[in-house]
Amino acid sequence: MSGPDFPKKKNLFEEMTKAHAESASSSVAAADAHDSASSVREDAAVDAGTGSKQPLKLELDLNVLNHLGINLYSNTPAVLTEIVANAWDADAKNVKVDIDTAANSITIQDDGLGMGYAELQSKFLMVGYARREEDEASTPSGRQCMGRKGIGKLAMFSLAEEITVITKKSGHDPIGIKFSVVNLKKSIKEKKEYTPEILPVSSELADQGSGTVIKLERINNSVNKTENYLRRRIARRFSVIGERHEFQVFVNGAAIGIQDREFQKYIQFLWTFGSEAEGRKTKEQCPNVADKYWRHFDSTTHSGMAVKGFIGSVSKPEELKVEEDNNNIITLMANGRIFEEDIQKRIEDSKVFYSYLVGELELNDLDKNELDDIAVSSRQGVQEDAPRYQEFIAYIKSRLSEIGADWDNWRRDKGKTDISTEFPKIKDWLESLKPRHKVKAVQLLTKTATMRFSGSPEEQKNQRRQILKSQILAFEKLKFQDNLDAISSIDVDKNIEDFREIMITVEDIEASLHRDIVEQRLAVIKKLDDGRANKVVEKVVQDHIYKHLWLLDSRWEYKEHETDYELTLTKYLKEYFPDAENGARLDIGYRTTGGRYVVVELKRPGLENLNAQTLLNQGQKYLMALEQYFTDHPELSPVGGGVPKVDLIYVLEKKPQIPAILQGQFDALGATIRTYQDIITSSRSAYQEYIDASASVGQLRELLNSI
Repeated sequence: MSGPDFPKKKNLFEEMTKAHAESASSSVAAADAHDSASSVREDAAVDAGTGSKQPLKLELDLNVLNHLGINLYSNTPAVLTEIVANAWDADAKNVKVDIDTAANSITIQDDGLGMGYAELQSKFLMVGYARREEDEASTPSGRQCMGRKGIGKLAMFSLAEEITVITKKSGHDPIGIKFSVVNLKKSIKEKKEYTPEILPVSSELADQGSGTVIKLERINNSVNKTENYLRRRIARRFSVIGERHEFQVFVNGAAIGIQDREFQKYIQFLWTFGSEAEGRKTKEQCPNVADKYWRHFDSTTHSGMAVKGFIGSVSKPEELKVEEDNNNIITLMANGRIFEEDIQKRIEDSKVFYSYLVGELELNDLDKNELDDIAVSSRQGVQEDAPRYQEFIAYIKSRLSEIGADWDNWRRDKGKTDISTEFPKIKDWLESLKPRHKVKAVQLLTKTATMRFSGSPEEQKNQRRQILKSQILAFEKLKFQDNLDAISSIDVDKNIEDFREIMITVEDIEASLHRDIVEQRLAVIKKLDDGRANKVVEKVVQDHIYKHLWLLDSRWEYKEHETDYELTLTKYLKEYFPDAENGARLDIGYRTTGGRYVVVELKRPGLENLNAQTLLNQGQKYLMALEQYFTDHPELSPVGGGVPKVDLIYVLEKKPQIPAILQGQFDALGATIRTYQDIITSSRSAYQEYIDASASVGQLRELLNSI
């Protein structure tokens, strides 16, 4: 059943053309003269009866609907935003959105003013009806209207194939119409007018004073229309929803509230704009924001435009990911509704902390009635070159620079607290450090708290543990080297794999410095002491002394392999000194640093007839053998063909008496006499620091094992 036909829709520019018909005709005549003179072909239409030319006028093809509606909007929230905004402009106090997944439909009902027959035609069905230019910038109740371009209603055509509109104005009968997008597209293609179907209206609105129902059916299957998703998105697209503004939106019977934005519980740092009272109210909605992690800004741009709202940051970027949705956006509102989806896209900056941000800012000056409209056609963005918008972007860039500095400082501070809470022994370790060391240790540890890791939460936690262990070891190494300033050069914003590789290398070095050095050197000293008691001293010393020359002199380092000198010098000794006693040995260790060589002669414990002269003669033969060796092999000399400096050490059970006349010869020879007991005693003394450090090493191991 169909009702009476609607009056034909007026052409958008018909009134203007009629008012200026006379002027247009004059212009045509002038143009004709010019065309005739330049022999340009005329295209003007000619009246068949009179032969006179028709006035030129601007006309709009229905194809414009493809660009302003059917192809302009691409997601459900954007479409619902336009419908909810229209309900606000109709002075509605309640908007009900019901999603019927089984029927593939969404129904939106409001209790606003509704429309009569004439208004349905002249306002709703008039594409481009600019209500603010018709002295309708405010609603009867005094609300600032959201609509401006008169094309938002076309959003429905991009989402559903069938749209039903039933509306009732107080004191009028309800009216119902139905759109078929398939037929609309056909009319557009065939360049015909499109007339919606008139519906016989049931009693859906009979008991309601006024309001409008819009039903979207056969919705595009590619769009997200789940309840949770739409609740989040609608909550983020309006700042006027709630009792304060007497405007409530319900989705499937449940009222939308601030909690539906689902990010407040994750915010740990907060920056607010507008009145401080409003800022504190926003802070109260973020339960994990401490007072010391909240800052309120002076929120006026240089020309006096007032900015309201907030920007917050979360502890981990993934906390902003909800199902397939992403809250890592800073929306821009104007007059209670979204004006730009995400202003971060307009700010050319790749700073790491941007991925942690979420926010909602409002700048009503962008949508002032008396100023030019700078919103794009879809009302989902702003013309970038608009001076007001550029001024706002400059202001927010400046604030973001300050926010970035706060973010760095607050993350370090919170990181130190969090790590100490998660790993209590770290707190004990920090307390054990000297004040000047503690400052650097805190600086290093807080870097761990600000590092980002990949993988599951458990994998990230394990990676954090490993890096934390490495950093503690790195700190101990740097402290040992008195180079704690190197901590400041560690950049946690670099690739984590590169950082981990560096720290693992540090851990290897640290294990050598703090575990191997302490444990191995103490073990060698213990073996020497045990060997002395068991009369196997020479065997113990032979097993250890060549690889641990520090036992003889703390300046000498680790010797890993025997050299050609050790393998060949005994041969030279016997070759140049045939009278040398059978079994005489030349035991040589060396260190490459400085090109010095160490000759060690071990004497068995209990050996008798060892006097100073005998030792002196033997030492002279060793040095002469070395001199001959390098004379025959100058290419092997580390000092340019000459004979290197030699340190000669005799190790005996008991030191013989050395007459004063011979002491000078020993000194000239570079020879010293040590006893096995001397080695043990001096080693214990020289490495007392390591012995003392063994306790702290044990504490360090306990700390690392607790992480």
